[in-house]
Amino acid sequence: MQTSIKHICTIIFISILSLYHPLLTYSQTHGQSASLQGYITTQDGLPAPHTTVRINHGKSTMANAEGYYFIEGATVGEHLLEVKLLGTDLQTHKITLKEGVNKQDFVLSHSAQHLSEVLVVGNKYEISSKKQSEDVARIALPYLENPQVYSVVDKELIKEQSAISLDEAFRNIPGAAPSKTGAGMPAFFSRGFQTSENFRNGMATYLRTGIDLANVERVEAIKGPNSTFFGAQMTSFGGIINYITKKPYETFGGEVAYSAGSWNFNRLTADINTPLDKEKDILFRVNVARQQENSFQYQGGNNSMLIAPSLYYRVNDRLDLSLDADYSSQKGITPAGWFISTSLEERSFNDLNLSYKESLNDNSLTSQQQSGNVLFQAHYKISDQWTSETKYAWGNGAYDDLYIFDMIWRTRDSVDRILRAFSDENTARHNLQQNFKGNFRIGSLVNRAVIGVDWVQNLRYTRYDGLGYGEKVFESVDLNRLSEAPVIRIEDVQHILAQRNTGHNQTTQKTLGAYIADVISIADRLHLSLGLRFDRFINDGTYNTLSRATTGAYTQNTLSPRLGFSFELLPEKLSLFGNYMNGFKNIGNQIQPDQSISVFKAQRANQLEGGTKLAFGKMLNATLTYYKIQVSNSVTNRVVDNMNFYFQEGEQKSEGFEAELMSNPLPGLNILTSYAYNHNKFVKANTSVEGKRALGTPEHVVNAWATYALLNGSLKGLGIGGGYTYVSDAFLDASNQFILDGYHLLDATLYYNHPKFRLSLKGNNLLDVQYWVSDGYYARPQRPGNFLASITYRF
Repeated sequence: MQTSIKHICTIIFISILSLYHPLLTYSQTHGQSASLQGYITTQDGLPAPHTTVRINHGKSTMANAEGYYFIEGATVGEHLLEVKLLGTDLQTHKITLKEGVNKQDFVLSHSAQHLSEVLVVGNKYEISSKKQSEDVARIALPYLENPQVYSVVDKELIKEQSAISLDEAFRNIPGAAPSKTGAGMPAFFSRGFQTSENFRNGMATYLRTGIDLANVERVEAIKGPNSTFFGAQMTSFGGIINYITKKPYETFGGEVAYSAGSWNFNRLTADINTPLDKEKDILFRVNVARQQENSFQYQGGNNSMLIAPSLYYRVNDRLDLSLDADYSSQKGITPAGWFISTSLEERSFNDLNLSYKESLNDNSLTSQQQSGNVLFQAHYKISDQWTSETKYAWGNGAYDDLYIFDMIWRTRDSVDRILRAFSDENTARHNLQQNFKGNFRIGSLVNRAVIGVDWVQNLRYTRYDGLGYGEKVFESVDLNRLSEAPVIRIEDVQHILAQRNTGHNQTTQKTLGAYIADVISIADRLHLSLGLRFDRFINDGTYNTLSRATTGAYTQNTLSPRLGFSFELLPEKLSLFGNYMNGFKNIGNQIQPDQSISVFKAQRANQLEGGTKLAFGKMLNATLTYYKIQVSNSVTNRVVDNMNFYFQEGEQKSEGFEAELMSNPLPGLNILTSYAYNHNKFVKANTSVEGKRALGTPEHVVNAWATYALLNGSLKGLGIGGGYTYVSDAFLDASNQFILDGYHLLDATLYYNHPKFRLSLKGNNLLDVQYWVSDGYYARPQRPGNFLASITYRF
């Protein structure tokens, strides 16, 4: 059986393996620096993940889920090695490192069962270790050596907070104000800009559903413009979100969980992992989730489903391959988006005449959305100094009918309804990436470099209709006579659409990017970061099947540099950092009123950022940051000779301060807090906007979360946690007249952890606050107070 499984996996990967044939026979001599690798196991022979390995209180790393660790860039000679896992005694070993790769395995003096009892009841993680990432800089770079700011939310914190969707994890990110896009996908505001696209394992996606955390290992929020590494099509000037999916590991295990809560909420999840052969070279893991929930409003509700398999194949000591995928579907009522007209005299939703539970929607207008992702990865060790990383990702999203109401307030007592109907849409994004990563010395300088190419193709096929004003059923609603308001049912919508002849739009875009970056370390304390990207964007235009015409085609070439430094005042404890980072957005040509064509450049965002990072063990980890982002080449319009012309002369400025603190001051007590201040305005823009603040962007954001768990006694494993969120006022209109009131949220959780099971009770929005959020376009009411109970069984 095992032989046949290996044979099947070999067939699956055979076409990719053929690409690596030249590399499989290639070798180089050892480099001059020393590296150390090996496996850490428990007394009963099982992997010991999350074990910290440190050389002479200097370079350190943490073992992965398989117990494997790797330290590079160490000096040749004798060292004292420290091995430590939470809940166990510190082990020290004298070792002698030679040039090249050194191998050393370790066995802890505890069983896996004992470690499980320790890890699940409190002090679950060293907060500083959560900052490790290979996607932020495209290379493995310790947080203190990275001149850029990013935040990480891992699965342990997600479980503590009983978080289910990606936007719930955003509350742990400094300065992030959660939002939703028009179709309900997760988004947030950061540094004065909205971030709505989401990377998956550092690669492109094209989602048309939310992101279920059942398959998410960790969430990374990478702050500021990031075009040098991530291009332009999916990046925001305020930052990006990169979520890491769960990967297979070498032992059999998993868990099953059930949750129930307010508004008939029901959720079932399963996570199953197993090796497929005796040698544990082939590993498989699958995560599934099924969820149903009604709305807190009179109309609404949603059903969703996720399945996410993942396969890993270790071909030999040099090459490993992985293939993972996910498919999610969502069926339900898309919450309406609320607007205000310029004639509205009221200045807040609190002044308008409508119950918080009224949606003016109908449960027959069911939307169906799907998303799918496939990712293939191949890692090949060319030599002790160089590795090759090949990735191919396919992301797909589709609407099989999507109905979104635009609710427009005309007066305090009247609302116009416009239904936006996407009768069908299919989108896809292909992303092929090849990176060569090096760790080598030039004289006394340590270089950690990446050379990469990045190809992305976007495909979108959509048919859209706007229904309103012209159809009788969409007449304005008198809020004082709601019982007389016409009910808009799916039969009415289909009757109107059947009489229309709407063309299908087909859009194709391609990007070819090439980048090179290097982090140069001087005397192990000063780290200089240099990077440059060349990006060629090709928009083939949009073809309409009704007019048989293609419009909007153009090409654009852009360079995106980045510079940075990090200086460790106290090695691996305190660093000063600063950076210049660049972002850009492609802008198409514009046909002017006189029929001339203006060729525009890419919109630019240049960021200057600086601050300090502290990592004093578990007692205190903090980041203090000041940033300034200047946006140029924005398109504005002016009236010339009684005609409305477009000019590329707009400017926007955003600056602010962020502070993040993480601490484990007492055994069992974990605290995470953050504060962010942002000031932004349009420096040069249209008359109605100039000097104003961007829509939906709050000035102040505060997030805090603390948990305490008993580590000893008969109640060992019992814990309590609480969270607080404050988001200040924002604006819903460009003239900054209509205010989205700020809000305070209070959450709490009570849980009991055992090696075999977990019980938890979560209360969200305990103050029962009625509040609205915006995505810079819509505003939507959010959930009032609600509860969630969960039980998890581990095996």
